[in-house]
Amino acid sequence: MIDTQELIFDMKEHNINISYTGAFDSEILGVIAKNLESKFSADPKLNKKLFKIFIEFAQNIALYSVERVSENNDDHYSGFGSIFIREFEDSYMLATGNKAGEKDIQPVIEKCKKINGLSRDDLRQFKRAQRRLPPGKKGGGNIGLIQVALMANNPINYKTIELDDGNLFYMQSILINKTMQN
Repeated sequence: MIDTQELIFDMKEHNINISYTGAFDSEILGVIAKNLESKFSADPKLNKKLFKIFIEFAQNIALYSVERVSENNDDHYSGFGSIFIREFEDSYMLATGNKAGEKDIQPVIEKCKKINGLSRDDLRQFKRAQRRLPPGKKGGGNIGLIQVALMANNPINYKTIELDDGNLFYMQSILINKTMQN
């Protein structure tokens, strides 16, 4: 059995600012976004970066998690996953995790590898090239992940863990420096 008090103290000890596990529907995303904006309102530039990166990562869970839940027992299903923001001395780490099918997540991993291997100027060129592609040719996530890497000016970290049911647990994170670069 999980000791709730111990879990809360662990989160505080590890400087977890925001943590959520559950359905990623528009209502929940709105609540978390408001909390995020409020928590980081003292630094508008940092707040804007955290907010935009949060939205991109959260949308990926909402759309691509293989675990689907209906909050209101209707026909609308949302992805299920986890997100947290951890504070370090000089940065914040925004991290997500969700169950994914290998065929769905492999293209995302390949995109992350490509994005992480490009310089800042090459990332900008890659983003422009992706925008010029006809609809349906972007492969989902290209522009958003490119924008995340440009905003954070750090690589996108990712990892998968094989699950017993044949799916993967996909985790991704990115560091956002407290002092703005660029």
